[in-house]
Amino acid sequence: MTRVDTLAGLALIAGALILLLISALKAPATRHARVTREGGTAFLGEKLMHLGYGWIDGLARGCARAGFSAATVSWLSLALGLLAGVLAACGRPGAAAWALTLSGLGDALDGAIARLQGTASRGGAVLDSALDRYVEFFLYAGLLYFFRAQSFAQLLAIIALFGGFMVTYSTAKAEALQVKPPRGWMKRAERLVWLTGGCAAAAGAGVFGLGPAPVLIGVCAVIAVFANLSAIVRLRALCQSV
Repeated sequence: MTRVDTLAGLALIAGALILLLISALKAPATRHARVTREGGTAFLGEKLMHLGYGWIDGLARGCARAGFSAATVSWLSLALGLLAGVLAACGRPGAAAWALTLSGLGDALDGAIARLQGTASRGGAVLDSALDRYVEFFLYAGLLYFFRAQSFAQLLAIIALFGGFMVTYSTAKAEALQVKPPRGWMKRAERLVWLTGGCAAAAGAGVFGLGPAPVLIGVCAVIAVFANLSAIVRLRALCQSV
């Protein structure tokens, strides 16, 4: 891990703290129906999500005026997710955090752009969801390579990846059965925040002369535990409701 990578991680952490301060002081200009319907959790507060969606709507309007299509942004998001995985594998968590941040931003923007341009469709929603799974896989694949000499860390990464996929599966199954699942934890946005923050913190640990591995292992452990618990709770509720 280089000094530049450490600085990249610290810069992202500083930016995140500024956004948190803004969210604490500023009330959301608009309340988004999806956030109100699904709510926030201990891992990602509802107020911050309302503010985030408001900022994304503004960026989406700018992208639409610039001529970007939703599909273009979706594929750019995938490419940035792949880059994040490669950077993580190479031991550059700070750069990986920035690539993952931009990938997540693209993932949020494509749907907003599609709605603005009147191109939203079921096919686009399926593509968006599939690309999300690939982005998450790319990052964990990079971590698996980074942890190639640490079998326990690799196991945690695999369990975290599986838990995330099962949370998403429970949501898809609930939609297919037309049943509302419990809110749960560690949905896509929350996992992305934890993975991005974890990579940034792992890079920032270089200031204290520490390597990135302990922080990344801790983040994988948190996601592994809470994502799988969330999936169990949600699937159990679905089984009882049908």
